[in-house]
Parts: sequence; C-alpha cells; structure tokens
Amino acid sequence: MGRILCQIIGGAFCFFGILGVLTPIPFGLIFFAIGLLFLIPTTPWVTRTVRRARGRFATFDRAMDAMTRRAPAPYRRVLRRTEIGNFDW
Repeated sequence: MGRILCQIIGGAFCFFGILGVLTPIPFGLIFFAIGLLFLIPTTPWVTRTVRRARGRFATFDRAMDAMTRRAPAPYRRVLRRTEIGNFDW
C-alpha cells in the first residue's frame, strides 16, 4: 500500500511539475524534483530513465549532482541510485 501511495504522490508531483514549467515562474522544476524523489525508490524504470537522462544531458546531470550535494542524507541516498557510475539496479 505504501509503495502504491508513493507512486501516486510522485506521479501527481511530476504532472504538476510539468504543468508548472509552462508558467512564467518555473516552480514546476521544484515539483518535478519532489516527484522524482518519490518515484525513484519505488519505480525501477524511473531510476533507469533518470540514469539514462543523466548520461545524455550534461546540464541535467550537473543539476542532479547539485541537488544531491544539498539534499539531506535520506534523499541523498535516493538520488545516488541514479548516478551514472552507480550500477545498483
């Protein structure tokens, strides 16, 4: 039940994040990042997709690295799953 709830919450945050990117004030990026924090530990294909995106887009990888460095320890552990050199599938 907890896993499904995290997936629903994460999906909602990502949805509102995508909608928020289209507004003049880009609060959508924050919502999208929060949604990823919910989805990465509960959904393996999201982890693989974020890892691939980090490998393809250097700007996205730098932003994720900066977010990882500033995040509290539990969130840092979640974000490190998506690092390019990390093969913890």
